[in-house]
Amino acid sequence: MSSTSLYLNGVFEDTLKEILVAQTATPGLVCLLQPYSATKIKMLANQPPTLEQAKMLYMSTTTELTQVAYRAKIVGWKDKQLLNDTELEDFNKHIATHQPREKDVYLQVKGKLCANLISISQLEHLPSPVPVTCFLKVGNNKALKPRTRAGGIAYVHEQPSWLGTIPTVLEQDLYKELRAEIEISTQLAAEKRALRLAAAPNKPEEVQVISRSFRRNPDVIVEALYRAAGKCELCNALAPFLRKSDGSPYLEVHHKVKLADGGDDTVDNAHALCPNCHRREHFGQPDSPSC
Repeated sequence: MSSTSLYLNGVFEDTLKEILVAQTATPGLVCLLQPYSATKIKMLANQPPTLEQAKMLYMSTTTELTQVAYRAKIVGWKDKQLLNDTELEDFNKHIATHQPREKDVYLQVKGKLCANLISISQLEHLPSPVPVTCFLKVGNNKALKPRTRAGGIAYVHEQPSWLGTIPTVLEQDLYKELRAEIEISTQLAAEKRALRLAAAPNKPEEVQVISRSFRRNPDVIVEALYRAAGKCELCNALAPFLRKSDGSPYLEVHHKVKLADGGDDTVDNAHALCPNCHRREHFGQPDSPSC
């Protein structure tokens, strides 16, 4: 994970669409977001971002609170209540020119003061929106939970730049497709396969994958590794190498009854295996010999 980023829950999509149009027409244009909150966003207030030290911003919309559909870079912040007359006039001119739907810098909504004026650049609409649960909160590393009402912020870890920008596929479908294509390839004559290889692109298509997994108990992993004492618990051979991270013997903890098949995440249902035996357990024939 990299630096701390900001998540805004439930931004008006019409506002974002207007900014997209303006920034597409004028590359490099900085536009404004005006959350309703009367509370200063501490991350921005304590160290206001700049063009050189921007912060990443992720946003859901009022019509789809469960998905992050937009992101941008925060390049400035102001406390609305501290704007002087010149600043206020300049911001209002900017809004009138580039964001007329906003009308002006509003200092209060329904009698409540508003604090945050956020300057953003490089707004993007993500072609593959990402569930908010993919974002981890900085304070406790727990996943964001979708909210039922717009409003509010969260400090989250910055995500990879590719997230939300490439096609999404189910992991099971990805491998099913690959296995089917491999079967087709094995039936081809070598000459035909050579022609296909010559015509194929060198770089594969990138996709983001949705898969089902489990939050495993780290104590089970550690206890199984301690019990194995550096030897594979299937073939009894020494671990083939030492881990780069800490120099410990490299073994992989495998569940005897898979978690996906209802197995328990317990020490009794786990054993520490060398990589070869681990692959055999997943992909070998039942009567295949151990290493």
